[in-house]
Amino acid sequence: MKQVLVLVYPGVALGHLTGMAEVFRFANQLASYLDPLAVQPRYQVQFYHLSGEPGYQAGALQINCITVLPEQIDAVLIPGSYAYQAPELQQIMQLFRTHRDWFHLLRQQGTLLGAGCIGSFALAATGLLDGGEATTCWFLAEYFQQLFPQIQLTAEATVSRNGRCFTAGATTAYLQLCLQLITEFDGVRFSSQLAKILLVEPAFHSQAPFLSVRQLVSHQDERIAAVQQYLRKHLAEPLDLQQLALRFAMSSRTLIRRFKSATGDTPMAWLQKLRVDKAKYLLETTLLPLEQLTLQVGYEDVSSFRKLFQQYTQMTPKAYRNHFFQ
Repeated sequence: MKQVLVLVYPGVALGHLTGMAEVFRFANQLASYLDPLAVQPRYQVQFYHLSGEPGYQAGALQINCITVLPEQIDAVLIPGSYAYQAPELQQIMQLFRTHRDWFHLLRQQGTLLGAGCIGSFALAATGLLDGGEATTCWFLAEYFQQLFPQIQLTAEATVSRNGRCFTAGATTAYLQLCLQLITEFDGVRFSSQLAKILLVEPAFHSQAPFLSVRQLVSHQDERIAAVQQYLRKHLAEPLDLQQLALRFAMSSRTLIRRFKSATGDTPMAWLQKLRVDKAKYLLETTLLPLEQLTLQVGYEDVSSFRKLFQQYTQMTPKAYRNHFFQ
């Protein structure tokens, strides 16, 4: 029987906390159905408060937590949080830094570590993701990059693996995270059967269609914020980098350096993302022919724009409209 801990900490997202546990409990139900003679459930799922407290009260919900850790821990899951502002996120990261040694010991003992949504900030704060890949919630991707330049962020990934550590994207991506861990323990066939029961698409491995340049935590460079505002107002116009730099009293080299430091992108790359954002909105809300839409977002060649759109969203414009048109 595999021992799975779901971590409890102040401000934890209750849907993530209970949802992660439920995925493994559904796995037990499926395993029991497939093998009625099994003596034990496949997984024992327990809540553990990071401070060692016996319970966690959130409104009318009382979560009972174990106070003595099992000798063998096969997986530890870090749910997301309701935090999305920098001060709240900093508190969570500091909390997990204080338990850094425990997390490193878990990895040395072979425990799988999984973090969903904002939980990726917590796991990154332990240092276990340094030098490898990770994903996070798309609406905080820029802030994650600023905090952890030593981690290769793959923001388009729904689930990313880094040795024995797994990170998941925004909100409900914890479902794919749990399915990935179950795949590690019980194989693809079992996890695929479970995915059908949960009505989750295990093959949908990308956040790319949902990515946006609009982030919840903004950078602090006011000059670059003004440049971004200018680009938003003129997104369909050709970009002359030298003229843009002069407009904001900078050299081209300084503009590129400061822009990349603040956003993680060059001005041209950020403008392309902005144009794709606008195109996504038009595809979601209008039936404009692609030729007209392409012109509205600053491109003349439909074929080139189609390739660019697919590069950023991993979907063709037609497929995106079919999936998201309101």
